[in-house]
Amino acid sequence: MKDSEFIRTKVPMTKQEVRAISIDRLGLKDGQQFLDVGAGTGSISIQVAKTQPLTHVTSIEHTPAAIDIMQQNIDHFGLHNIDLITGEAPSDIPDQQYDAIFIGGSGSELSTIIQFAQDHLKPGGQVVMNFILLENALEAVKTCESLDMGNIDFTNITVGNWHGLGKGHFFKMNNPTFILSATRKEVN
Repeated sequence: MKDSEFIRTKVPMTKQEVRAISIDRLGLKDGQQFLDVGAGTGSISIQVAKTQPLTHVTSIEHTPAAIDIMQQNIDHFGLHNIDLITGEAPSDIPDQQYDAIFIGGSGSELSTIIQFAQDHLKPGGQVVMNFILLENALEAVKTCESLDMGNIDFTNITVGNWHGLGKGHFFKMNNPTFILSATRKEVN
């Protein structure tokens, strides 16, 4: 989905190129259970819900401005497969199993949220996290390693988009983004 399809405010949004990689790494199949922690504007949740209409999406966010814009986008796209929860992670997240979990925001609870993900992912389920701060990304890597998660993949991407300037063009760069993914190991 193009960023231009979304209703936008000043609330930061995961850009389309980062969304594409992150959603691909989730490995979701239509009809599964998906959790989006720190959903922000909801661009990940909304793209999953729109492209996989049988997938049940649970999104949690605590920031009023983000909840407002996400609800506007849910209504804008006419989506009925998203439960938007106003609350704190992980304490307000429904206690159930998920096929995939995305962590876009964590406040100061990153390690606790990753532990929640490990405990609530189905065996073989994927957790995918996005960061712009290196320190948070490194904390997440250490936490995944300490939990003995499998298939840890850590990538940094930088995307620039073409813009006109006078008679020429330039590439306007977005924030570099760290994408971390890991798998809950199969239970023996």
